[in-house]
Amino acid sequence: MASTGSMTMTGLRAAVSLIALAATAQALPHKREAAPYTRDGCFVDNLNGQRLLDSTHYAADAMTVESCAAHCSGYKYFGLEFGRECYCADSHSGVAVDDSDCSFPCSGDSTEKCGANDRLDVYTNNLYSPRKPATLEAPYLGCFVDQGARALPDNLLGADDMTAQKCADHCANFSYFGIEFGRECWCANSPPKTPAAESECSFGCAGDDTQLCGAGNRINVWGAPLPSPETVGTHEYLGCFTDKRDQRSLRGPVTYDPAMTLEKCAAACGDYTYFGVEVGSQCYCGTILESSAEERPQAECSARCGGEYNSVCGDADRLNVYVSAACKEDPANVPSVAGFTYKSCWADNLAGRVLTGKELRSDSMTVETCADFCQGFQYFGLEYSRECYCGNELVGAAAPEDECSEICRGDATQWCGAPDRLNIYEAPAPTTTASPTITDAPELPTVTVTLPGDAPEVTTV
Repeated sequence: MASTGSMTMTGLRAAVSLIALAATAQALPHKREAAPYTRDGCFVDNLNGQRLLDSTHYAADAMTVESCAAHCSGYKYFGLEFGRECYCADSHSGVAVDDSDCSFPCSGDSTEKCGANDRLDVYTNNLYSPRKPATLEAPYLGCFVDQGARALPDNLLGADDMTAQKCADHCANFSYFGIEFGRECWCANSPPKTPAAESECSFGCAGDDTQLCGAGNRINVWGAPLPSPETVGTHEYLGCFTDKRDQRSLRGPVTYDPAMTLEKCAAACGDYTYFGVEVGSQCYCGTILESSAEERPQAECSARCGGEYNSVCGDADRLNVYVSAACKEDPANVPSVAGFTYKSCWADNLAGRVLTGKELRSDSMTVETCADFCQGFQYFGLEYSRECYCGNELVGAAAPEDECSEICRGDATQWCGAPDRLNIYEAPAPTTTASPTITDAPELPTVTVTLPGDAPEVTTV
C-alpha cells in the first residue's frame, strides 16, 4: 500500500507541474513574425533609359506581390511594374512620386497594385541577407572588371548549378579562378588587373543564391600566385624581378628550351652566381644581378615552366631569380699571357668579323688556350664563352667592359666575351731592323791608252 501511495503522489506532482507550465505559456506574449517585406512607395522607372532596379527581372501573366517577393528573395529591393513585370536589385536611388501613379492591378491578383507604365511599386525585403563571396581555401581577391580582353581567359565552364566551390574544383590546375554573370567560371595563371567596386559584383550564383558570382562584365576572383621553391640545388630563391630586352637583368649566357625546368636552368648556369627563368622557356645566367632589375610581387611571375607545370618560370619581361649559396670567385681578364696583353672589350659582328685570321671553338676554352692557338698573330680575341679568333689587323671599336659578360667554358675565373663581343689581347708590334746604308764607291782614276794606227781612243775607267 505504501508503494501505491508513493506513485500517486508522484503523478499528482507531475500533473501540477504541467498545469503551471500551461498557465505560464498563456501569460507570455506571442512572438510576432516579422513582415517579409515593406512597401516603400511608387517610383519613377526607366529614367533616361536606366532601370531603377536593374539586377534581374521577369514577367508573368499571373504576377502578384508575393510571387515577385519570392523571385527577388536574394535581393534587398523588389518592384512591380505594368501589372506583370518584376524587378530586383540590392540598391536604388529612385525618385518617389504620388502613389496614384502606380495604378495598374497585378495580373495575378487584382486586389494588389503592380505599378504602371514606367512606374514601380517598390518594396524592401525585410528577410534580406546580403550575398557574400564564398569562403574557400583559396583567398578571395575581390570584384574585377572583365571587359574587352578577358581578366581570366582560360578554361571556361558554364553551369546552371554554379557555385564558388564548383569553379574552384574546375580550375584546380590554375592559380586563379573567378565567376561571372552568375554561371560562368573562368581560370588563369595570371591575376586580374582592373579592380571594381564590390557592389558591382551583385549576381547570386546559379547554384547557391547566397553566394556572389559576379555580374555582367564583372567577375569575383579567388586565388594566389604559385610560390617558387626556396632552393634549387645550391641556389636560393631571390624573388621576381623586371627584365628588359634592351637592358638585361642577367647578362650572361641564354638558353632556350620549350621543356625548361628550374633544375635545367641551374645546371646551365653552374659557373655563374645567378640564374633566372623567363616566359616559361628562357634561362639567363649572370655573375651579378644588374642594378636596373626591380623586384616585383610574386604574382607577376606567373608563367608555368614548359617542362614542369607546377613551377613558375617568370613571365613576359619578368624573371624568377635564384642566387648561389656557394662563394664563387669573380671572373677577371688575364693581364698578360704568352706574349699578349689585355686590350679591351671589343664589338664584333657575325657578318663581318673583327679578326679574320684562323679561329677555334672548344667547350674547354681558356685565355691560355686561345693565346697558344694564335701565336704568330698580333691579336687574339675570345667570344661567346668558347670561341677564339686570331688576326693581324683590328678593326671596329671598343665596347663597354660590362658587355663582355660570359665566363670561359674551361675556366670560370676568366672572361670570354659574349655574343658579338670579344675580349681582345694584343702582342707587341714586331721590332723593325734598319737596313745597312749604301755609300758611294770611291772615284777611280782615268787612264788614256793610244793605240797605233787609226784605231779610236779607248778610255778605261
